[in-house]
Amino acid sequence: MRQGLTYVGLGVAVWAVPTLFFLLFGKWVMLEVGEPYFGTSLFLLEMLSFLLLIGLALFVRLRLIPERGAATRFGFIATVVGLLLNTFAEWYRNSVFPSFTEGQHHGYSVWVTLAYALTLVVPAAVDRLVKEPATAQPAEKAELPVEQSADQGEQDRNAEAPSE
Repeated sequence: MRQGLTYVGLGVAVWAVPTLFFLLFGKWVMLEVGEPYFGTSLFLLEMLSFLLLIGLALFVRLRLIPERGAATRFGFIATVVGLLLNTFAEWYRNSVFPSFTEGQHHGYSVWVTLAYALTLVVPAAVDRLVKEPATAQPAEKAELPVEQSADQGEQDRNAEAPSE
């Protein structure tokens, strides 16, 4: 239950942070689809999203929920939550992003589509790249080599001792 709420909370954060970023700075960083540097701007925004997703997926996998598949679950749940919330943000786009022109709304839609595709792929890739930590052996198995080495040492001493 706690993990599920953590994933949903992270999904809301993954939606809220870029939404607030574009609400505050979108007028200057989001170009219209037909403008000459739209591709460059989109590429830079996607690279920023890519790097932030790598960091967030590593944080989830290594610190927050250190189990196999945690980053992948984060990616899926963040995508579902973000797309649901973004549906309403796009529906009421003139209220959410009042300073955007119609072309900037289209550009934002292109960016958000690619960003959520990255949100599905990047955490899954991070999950596959992070190695499992070495598991501790149970106490019985950990003592077994010590006993064997003691028995081996005893056999070595008996072999070195002169026979009578």
